[in-house]
Amino acid sequence: MSRQGSTGLRFGMFAVCVTRDSDPALNAGKAKPLYDLLVTFADVSSRDTGQGYPYRETLASCLDCSKQTVDRAADYLEKEIGLVKVHRRKVDGKPDENDANLYELFDAWLIHGVPPPAGTPPQLVARYGHTVPGLDIDAWVSEHAPDFDLGAWRAAYDETLRAQEAKREEQRRKERARRKPKKKGGGVTGDATPQGAESGGGSVTHDATGRVTGDATGGVMGDALSTTVPPEPSSTTDPAPAARSAADARRAGAGSSACERAEGGSAASGQDGSSEGQGAPIGADVPGQRAQGPEDQELTGEQVAQVKAVVAALPAALVALLPYGTLPRRNRRQFLESMGARTTEQIIERAARRWVQHGYADALHSAEGKGIGSAVGVAMALVRAGECPHLRCEDGRDIDTGADCRICAERRADRRAAKKAAAAAGRNTGAVRQAPHRPGWWECTICHTPGKGQAPDDGECTRCQDEAAAATQQLADRWAQEAAALEAEQQAAADLSADLDHQAEEHAAAQAEERTAQQQADAEETKRLRAELAEQFPELAAVSGSTGSSGPPPF
Repeated sequence: MSRQGSTGLRFGMFAVCVTRDSDPALNAGKAKPLYDLLVTFADVSSRDTGQGYPYRETLASCLDCSKQTVDRAADYLEKEIGLVKVHRRKVDGKPDENDANLYELFDAWLIHGVPPPAGTPPQLVARYGHTVPGLDIDAWVSEHAPDFDLGAWRAAYDETLRAQEAKREEQRRKERARRKPKKKGGGVTGDATPQGAESGGGSVTHDATGRVTGDATGGVMGDALSTTVPPEPSSTTDPAPAARSAADARRAGAGSSACERAEGGSAASGQDGSSEGQGAPIGADVPGQRAQGPEDQELTGEQVAQVKAVVAALPAALVALLPYGTLPRRNRRQFLESMGARTTEQIIERAARRWVQHGYADALHSAEGKGIGSAVGVAMALVRAGECPHLRCEDGRDIDTGADCRICAERRADRRAAKKAAAAAGRNTGAVRQAPHRPGWWECTICHTPGKGQAPDDGECTRCQDEAAAATQQLADRWAQEAAALEAEQQAAADLSADLDHQAEEHAAAQAEERTAQQQADAEETKRLRAELAEQFPELAAVSGSTGSSGPPPF
């Protein structure tokens, strides 16, 4: 149900071709749900949210996500699909205060099945134009978007479709392999122990009732019923792993269903307790890998190799704290998605930079450091994409040019303006947050960059303070330049006025001189004509002279 539009109808129209699009990039995040939600705020006729007025907070609440997720979804719909255009607005009379964005939808021609109007994003026409009968996409692009490289777009899109189809086929193949009936027979299912190597009393096949502790030869120690009794706590005399807090004894990333194993021990003899070929250190209460689930089946061999390559390149001190020196299977899908569209080398460089700049190395190695709370959580934070919706932003800098990200600068300016407005209104601007996993570190209230030691009173890091001071100085310089320019314009206007007055005086003097000269010329010409007439007609001249008339001469 949509809001009531100008036509008086109360329903929401959406493009079917978009909702049926199976593109994983469109379905993985909140892009498609955001489009469906914007339809409910848009007018039926105008296809924009000018009257619906959806704030980002409202959209995030409806989608059960953060405002940054809404920004990323809107950015994808606008730049990659061309389905939505975001117009950022300010409150009337308050240029420093943001208002609800205006979202313009370009789906009317898809809904009604008509040719797209001029101004429609060309990538949207190239993607869904085939759904409109009789539409010549090449002719439309040539006429309305001549700068758009349709051939390159089609080549990239076809390659994306082929990669998606290959991934689906791999998933179907694995699903078929998983559904194949298992061969019937005695012994241990999936047991790596050779026949006859087990002790008497039968074998154990992943007993779900409790934990099974094996010795180095793989034999079962004790009755299976004894596994229901909770294990005794570790001796306090065992040395604790370096740089670990008490919370490290149970890692959130390993899963509560993983069984505990001692050195080299498992239900299968002759095999290492780790699925990655590394055994747990003596005395370390490290949970094992859980059984492979459906989400693990979705990863291809290439994807698993990419995840392992990044994990292997993480700082050695952090890898040593991970369960069995690697990332648990249940976290690999999220880890891979956090890497985004970056290459393996770029992710490795990002992790190395954040390990130092975000304070994890200091929290682990320094004398006053209190350790790392969750090794898996730190590994995810090292590779996770930033909050900036710009796809090429890398922690505040453009990854291609190395220049400062314009969107990040705008976001910091918006936060700083909102903070000043809240302070001016007497509202609480919020306390400085402590950085997660890093005791003794805090996060900047503007850019969320971590800092060490005592937090400043305003909660801003040195970079944000310098940026604010530079912005203030830049504003002052701009005002000074504008004042100087205005003064120069006024002086130029005064000089022009004086020049015009001087030119007017010179023109008037020239005209007066010209009139005097003309009068003299006329008098001389009159005198010449009279002399000529007197010479031709002397009798008239005599008569004129004899009359003694005081009037004008007869000629």
